[in-house]
Amino acid sequence: MVTVSRRIDEAPEIYTLELGAKNEGKSGQFYMLSVQGVGEAPISVASGFGRNLVFTIRSIGSVTSRAMKEGRIGVRGPYGSNWPWKEYDEIVAVAGGIGIPPIRSLIEEMIDANREGDVELMYGARSPSDIVYKKEINEWMKTVDVHLTVDRGDERWNGKVGFVPTLLKDSHFSKNAAMFVIGPPLMMKNTVKEAVSLGYREDRIFISLERRMECGIGVCGHCNVGHRYACEEGPIFNYSEVMTEPELFL
Repeated sequence: MVTVSRRIDEAPEIYTLELGAKNEGKSGQFYMLSVQGVGEAPISVASGFGRNLVFTIRSIGSVTSRAMKEGRIGVRGPYGSNWPWKEYDEIVAVAGGIGIPPIRSLIEEMIDANREGDVELMYGARSPSDIVYKKEINEWMKTVDVHLTVDRGDERWNGKVGFVPTLLKDSHFSKNAAMFVIGPPLMMKNTVKEAVSLGYREDRIFISLERRMECGIGVCGHCNVGHRYACEEGPIFNYSEVMTEPELFL
């Protein structure tokens, strides 16, 4: 069991837990978080390697609802594949809604490696109040090229209004850049489609299928993508290797 050292309310039904232990995983990987007597759930890590463990969670199930109230939670891992950012000179990181935690982890790792100038963030949420990591985003903007959009604005929103794929044309990187995509299924599907139409290479697009995971150990079968399991071979996949799977974005 690990002590919860801090809790932050990020957005409606979304909270962040900082734990009293170091992250031994890489960006894109996940841990199994458990609440005694309730169960466990796979949650992607939201902090960079070597930093304090951070998880951002939507309160929708028994484990995620109870974890926010606990002073100590069970943690095992890390598991799964990671974003291969070290293999590329430029990274376009695209996130929608609650999909941003693995991108937060990515940005922290690149900052720690003094490569913050090699990543662009394209992030969208349903409304301004649904934007996660407002404080962190303001800090990132000092060194990282950040593009934000919301599906619908309000009287205080001065930024862009539109869906996430519309941000891709604002990238200053070459079409040879790698693209990391995570978010709701329809958002990912449309983002990949737009990226390919703009000239990005399919074999340099990576997607996270973390949303499909339940047991985290390849038993329940819920996360299968063809003959692959997201919790074992993923959650990060090269798009060119899974693009023909009919249930990819379901």
